[in-house]
This record gives sequence, structure tokens and C-alpha cells, in this order.
Amino acid sequence: MIKTKFKKLKIILIILCLIILFLGINSTMVKYDITDEAIINASPYVVFNAVKDEACGKTSWWMPHLSFKPREESNCGVGDLIDVTVLGKRPIKFTTKTVEIKMNEMVKGNYVEGAYRGEFVWEFKDLDGKTKLSFRWRTKPVGLLLRILAPFLPIEKYHSDVMQAGFNNLNEFLDQKS
Repeated sequence: MIKTKFKKLKIILIILCLIILFLGINSTMVKYDITDEAIINASPYVVFNAVKDEACGKTSWWMPHLSFKPREESNCGVGDLIDVTVLGKRPIKFTTKTVEIKMNEMVKGNYVEGAYRGEFVWEFKDLDGKTKLSFRWRTKPVGLLLRILAPFLPIEKYHSDVMQAGFNNLNEFLDQKS
């Protein structure tokens, strides 16, 4: 009887391992391509510098949703690494590397360490003295657990919630400065 229970348990464990392996392999195909936008009540010059200052750790208007910490050798330019933490019940950490900057227009970068791999693009477009700010997030999850869970988690919504909260905080921050 004990042997029968062990055989059943062994079969169940093998089936669970196969399901996890199957989900893990299939979820490597999960990719995100999300663009969040907002109108910010300031010029592209002001918005660009506010976003740069936030990423460089000089301000903290994105708190309590997101924090940035440049690596010690960073001067906040092309090639620099910035550690990012999405705060919440289970913080998500990753590292970005800036690959291109067009002052007051665009910043491109890659996700090189942590929970995601992929790329991002910030765009700053002038709208009669205001800025249409957009952030495009093209990534895929990294790590077995995240790849397994990714198809079942509302990652797109969570990402957009954090971005919109940051955009709102940015507007409030710039309103207080002026």
C-alpha cells in the first residue's frame, strides 16, 4: 500500500514537473510591447531634464512607485547603468543601459539585468509649449518563475499603472517648481 502511494505521488510529481517545464518553455514567447503616453504641462526641455534627473537619482517624484539608482561610475549618459526598482508588495528589480540620447527629443536604452530583457524608448514631443511624453516598453520576462507566471499576471496593466502614476507625479512636481 505504501509503494502504491509512492508510485502515485511520483507520477503526480512527474506530471507537475512536465507542466511547469511546458509552461516555462511556452512562456518564453511572452513578450510585452506597451506604449504609455501623457501630456505634461511643460516644454520638452523641462520634461527631458526632469526625467533625466529622476533617472540619475537627483529627484524622487516617481516615488512611491518606482526608484532609480545609478551605478557609482554613472554620469547619466550613453552606456551608463541604472538600477531600477518597481516598488510594491513584491518589488521588481532590473538594470537599464542607455544606448542613445537626443537632447529634449528621445532616450533609448536596453534592459540588461534583472526581471526583464528588452528595450525602451522615451519620446518628448512639443505640443505648443507642453510635451507629449511617451514611453515604449518592449521586453520579455527572464527567470524560470517569472516566465512560468507571466501568462497569468496582469503585467501590462501593472506597467501602465506605474507609468501613469509617474506621469501624474511629474506634472505635480513640475507645477510645484513653477
